[in-house]
Amino acid sequence: MNNLIIGTLFALCAAALNASIGVISKLLMHSGLSPQDIAFLKTVIAFFFLSVFLFKVPVSQKIAFISNTPSKLSVFTQIAICAFLGIFSLFFFETIAYNHGAAANVVVVLMASAAISALFFGRLVLKESIYIHSIAGTLLAVAGISLISWKGENSLLMLINASIAGTGYGLFSVLIKKFRLNGGLFLTKYLLLFGSVYLAVPFLINFHSISFNSNIILGLIGLAVLPTILGFYCTTKALTYLPAAKVQVTELSEPIFAALMAWVFIHEQPTLSFLYGAIFIISGIVLINKASKA
Repeated sequence: MNNLIIGTLFALCAAALNASIGVISKLLMHSGLSPQDIAFLKTVIAFFFLSVFLFKVPVSQKIAFISNTPSKLSVFTQIAICAFLGIFSLFFFETIAYNHGAAANVVVVLMASAAISALFFGRLVLKESIYIHSIAGTLLAVAGISLISWKGENSLLMLINASIAGTGYGLFSVLIKKFRLNGGLFLTKYLLLFGSVYLAVPFLINFHSISFNSNIILGLIGLAVLPTILGFYCTTKALTYLPAAKVQVTELSEPIFAALMAWVFIHEQPTLSFLYGAIFIISGIVLINKASKA
């Protein structure tokens, strides 16, 4: 299997895992948790699980695996920068955006800006070539996700905050490549460590008593394991094999997986706009992956 196939499979797995975020988060909010609670608690739980799982591996061995490239910045400094963009900036500004517009619109703007910023910063930071296929593929995929998810209502504050969240996530993908950090469980663990520290600030500022029950605990564990641990693992592994722009555009397939899950589990029938959007997204993924060899 070549790098293109392996990287695309990891990115598709990340999209499928991330598709669970909306449903589980909505259930947790109905149980009384705020978005700040969910972002912080799922990150802390995920970090705890990985810490236990990787307990016997020495720190020096983890760091040596993550990076063996000489740099002016320490490995922990590089990871801290990436965690600020990929975890804190993403979750924090996404949370604000949800207060100013429909959740579906937030997802569209966030994912579209992530794909576009990964393409832009890939050129600016990594000096990657931008091909016509890359631009066409990105625009097709963005059009597809808009067809699937976009709703009428929106606001300027939603657009600004969702764009910041997505841009931060796109830049996160580029810097993982720039710092030559090897994706996997070790990198995911330390991203979650710094992400937990950053997310503790809005959590403590908005602190309130939480009545934990089995539904809340299971929901948080689900978010910690599926999109947080496994989702970030697959994204960082995909970045080992593919340019950041290709990973972000491929992850625009997330609404397809979300709609398929809704069809299978709660029997929601796909609409005609979903079918058109899915065709656009798949065409965009094929186009950008034809732009050059990974």
